Amino acid sequence: MRRKRIKPGQLVDVRLTPQERDLILERTLIDDEMEGRLRGATPRGSNLVVQLTLDDVDDLAGHVAAEANHCSEPRVRRVLDGVYDRLASIEHTFTDEEGPAEAAVRESKPFTAKQGQYLAYIYYYTKIHGRPPAESDLQRFFRVTPPVVHQMIKTLDARGLIDRQPGAARSIRLRLTRAQLPDLE
Repeated sequence: MRRKRIKPGQLVDVRLTPQERDLILERTLIDDEMEGRLRGATPRGSNLVVQLTLDDVDDLAGHVAAEANHCSEPRVRRVLDGVYDRLASIEHTFTDEEGPAEAAVRESKPFTAKQGQYLAYIYYYTKIHGRPPAESDLQRFFRVTPPVVHQMIKTLDARGLIDRQPGAARSIRLRLTRAQLPDLE
C-alpha cells in the first residue's frame, strides 16, 4: 500500500472518544503540550478531533502503547490497544519523509560539521525531553556564548534545516529525519 505524502509538520486529524481522551490524560505520561492539545480537542459529533503532526502521533502512540503494556485492567487495556491501533493506522497511511526530489535539493545544500552537531543535539534533546531545547540548553552543551547559539539557530533556520518561531520559547522543529543527521559527538 502506498502511503499518502504530506509535508513535514502538516497536521492530521486524530479522532478520540471523550472517554479515550480522558483515559490518555489520566494514565499516560504525555508532556504538557500534548495534554493541552488533547484538552483543546474539537468536538465533532460524539467524538473529539485533535490535530497532530506525524511526529506527535508517533509520540502519543508510544505513550499509549507503554501504558497498555503495563495495564493490569483488561477493559482499560482493550481501550488503549484500540487507540494505539488507530494511531498506528494513521502512521501507516501518511508519510512526511522526503522523496527523491526533496533529497536532491537537500543534498545540494549540505550542512557543516558544526551545524550537524547542533541539529543532532536538537534531535536527541527533543526525543529525550519531549520538547525542543532552549537556546540556554544549547549554550550549556556546546559551551559557547548566547550570541553564538542565537546566530547558529538563525543560520539553521535560514538554510531551511529547522523551523522556529522567533520570540517563542522552545519552538525549534527539525526539518530533517534522523537518518539525515550525523551522530552526536
